[in-house]
Amino acid sequence: MRFQKACRYQNIHLQRNPAGSGEILCATEKEVYETLGLPWIPPELREDHGEVAAAKAGTLPKLIELKDIKADLQTHSTWSDGKLSMLEMAQAAAKRGMKVIAFTDHSASLGVTGGLKMEDHKKQAAEIKKIQKQLGDSILVLHASEVEIKADGTLDYPDEFLATLDLVLASMHTSLRQPREKVTQRVINAIRNPHVDIIGHPTGRLIPDREGADLDMEAILNAAAETGVALEINAHPSRLDLDDMYARRAKELGIPISINTDSHSEADFDNLFYGVATARRAWLTKEDVINTWSTKKLLGWLAKRK
Repeated sequence: MRFQKACRYQNIHLQRNPAGSGEILCATEKEVYETLGLPWIPPELREDHGEVAAAKAGTLPKLIELKDIKADLQTHSTWSDGKLSMLEMAQAAAKRGMKVIAFTDHSASLGVTGGLKMEDHKKQAAEIKKIQKQLGDSILVLHASEVEIKADGTLDYPDEFLATLDLVLASMHTSLRQPREKVTQRVINAIRNPHVDIIGHPTGRLIPDREGADLDMEAILNAAAETGVALEINAHPSRLDLDDMYARRAKELGIPISINTDSHSEADFDNLFYGVATARRAWLTKEDVINTWSTKKLLGWLAKRK
């Protein structure tokens, strides 16, 4: 029914059956679109959001695919609240075709997760060097952190420490019910920090139990466009944050997107499908997502940001 409405909006008329029944019988979806004089439209785009006009104009995007993802830039190990060691997690990621994994174990103030103090990171960095030798060139391990954006708008670690990490992903987990202006400013502060590379699950929602923060998303998107920070599509089914509408708006503004599993166990890596599905609904191509880049390009982007 929705597709029929879209056809009417775009002045596409269904042909009548010569036998006079008024119906056209098609054996496949491809035949349906051929009858309409259109290329096949991926199911994720069939939302009456301009896909018919794009099909008519020949400008449908080549949507990102699961096989395009080569890096997972938010994962957790036993250093904070993960279930497996970094070596076990890296091996599981490599088995699934990942070329880069970032361990973003939580920062200190999120006590419920066993977050790391700065001195703990020195020990973690030493362990990463050790396991990298064991892993060889099967996968590159990045020393990173999911740094808490605190209620007062500051980050959990000072800038001089953030500068030592390979990657910084900043997220909110607490005080999400603050007034709109205040909670929005917290995220913008993180976006404008020169050491932050990615904003993780921006609204902080947990489906179905917790609504996301009441953010001024347009203000956040504009700040991200100004600084070049990436926004995350968190692939975990309880998050899917950013959602497809805001991810598409981010694409329009040229904001890089990062699709991550937020894995705490090996099984979590298989949630990547949901993040890619969200990205496809947002009309994203592989060029829009930093996780599809070659290791050299990704490292170059991170180095440039620092």
